[in-house]
Amino acid sequence: MISWIQTSLQRHFRVVFFVLLAVLIVSFVFTIGAAPGIGSGERQVQARTFFDLNLSSPEGEATLSNDAGLSVMLQSGFQNFSSAQVQEFALERYAALYLARQLNLPGPTDEQYEVFVKEVRAFMGPTGEFDPSVYASFRDNLKLSQQYTEADVARVLRDDFKVRQIQELIGGPGYVAPSEVEFQLERTDTVWSADIVKLDYSTYAPLIEPTDDNLRTYFEANSFRYDTAPEVRVSYIEYPATSYLASIQLTEDEIRAHYEANPARFPRESSSTEIGGTSDPDIDYLAVRDQVSAALRFERARRLAAEAASDLTVAIFDNRVEREQLDEFVAAQGASLRAAEPFNRTNPPPFLNTTPQNVQAAFRLSEDDRISDPFQTAAGAVVLVWEESIPSAPSPFENVVEQVRTDYLESEKRERFVALGQRVRTDLETAVAAGTSLADAVAALTDLDGATATAEGFTEFTRLNPPENFPPAASGSLEGLKPGDVSEMVLFANEGLLTYAASRTAPNIGSADPRYVELRDQLAQVNAASTASGVMRAMVAAELEMSEAVTN
Repeated sequence: MISWIQTSLQRHFRVVFFVLLAVLIVSFVFTIGAAPGIGSGERQVQARTFFDLNLSSPEGEATLSNDAGLSVMLQSGFQNFSSAQVQEFALERYAALYLARQLNLPGPTDEQYEVFVKEVRAFMGPTGEFDPSVYASFRDNLKLSQQYTEADVARVLRDDFKVRQIQELIGGPGYVAPSEVEFQLERTDTVWSADIVKLDYSTYAPLIEPTDDNLRTYFEANSFRYDTAPEVRVSYIEYPATSYLASIQLTEDEIRAHYEANPARFPRESSSTEIGGTSDPDIDYLAVRDQVSAALRFERARRLAAEAASDLTVAIFDNRVEREQLDEFVAAQGASLRAAEPFNRTNPPPFLNTTPQNVQAAFRLSEDDRISDPFQTAAGAVVLVWEESIPSAPSPFENVVEQVRTDYLESEKRERFVALGQRVRTDLETAVAAGTSLADAVAALTDLDGATATAEGFTEFTRLNPPENFPPAASGSLEGLKPGDVSEMVLFANEGLLTYAASRTAPNIGSADPRYVELRDQLAQVNAASTASGVMRAMVAAELEMSEAVTN
């Protein structure tokens, strides 16, 4: 029966067998998942696209960050930006370049590129203008760099030109209402005459006698300020360089070569060796030869100490030495394990040389990672062994009572000084309103608890161009003052500053005046840039959100 069915199907239903065979083959291939040409047995990283860039790939990440880092350095003239700021800039920059490609924006012509390069801040001199010598120096340094080439700089600058084009297209001309211009003109071009009254905080000495309850209340409200800092307790194996000095043998050629390679460390005594107006290098060398020899021997001894420390850490790792076996193992290697007192980040022990990198490495140790890498120190090398991490903890009041007293006195003094400023302001305004001159009103101030009060007058100036000695902190105090008003006191360094407005003349500038036009154009540029930045941030956020959704 079975044979008959098989024969019939083979003769009359050959198509059925082909279909079943295809299903079996496809199912087998996708089940195994490693058939050539269809799939790979390797695990694939989920792509995360940002426009046409895969952020999950090393190539995509490098494309995004490398060009952005170079662009930041060129356009700002320095690199003191956080990684978050650079990342945000990189995303917005790439989004702008993507738009430029979609719009087929051309790159700059040779003439446009030349003008654009002269506006790059990295190539500007002290005057804020393009400096050919700075540009030449940048190119010379670039030849020594292993990170960027001249071709990289040219490509990034041409891309930055396109980014500026996109920003100008998105930002538009920048709309500015007449009221904005008038408001800004009033702030910058109003002509003032003002007096600055200064109260000296350093001489202010009010009588403050805190009770125990005052101190405890202050401590309870600010207890977080007195928590002990996190600490770490380690043992250490020290390899002093002095232990290896005896094994260092130097040739005369080595000493002389070290001298020639480090002229700044061993300055030539030309003043004492000039012969016929010319310094003799051989005499200069002989004068400091012993110093050079000692320095070179110590450097090589430090290197041997570091090598010995490295050999120890490798031996500990290879032999899988447990903590309870470590003292004996280290002793067998000819070294000794020493205990150290717990320390925090601000008070490291001498054997770490207080080097921040070494201190941070000590705090990265843990029970699962007890042995540090060797640290090279000024005295040689050291290896740390983690013993205990001591977390931050609240301090009992009795342990920090003197620090609490000091902080309370300073806090109370500052609070009373602010209250003194409020009283002085009221007294001055009352006296001036009654017809007393400001100078006489300041001289008549009493009950200042040791604080000295002085006044200095400034006439006919604007906030845009303040007088030479006008305190910058007082500039904002002019905002909203009318003639005869005294501002609130602002604290600046060790002084309290109160500003008295003697006179105020608002600018009378029409819309056709060059100053009005100049300010209007500046505000238009600011508004356009703000609009473009807002659009680009929204565009980047939307693309990242969509990419995240697709990835999930």
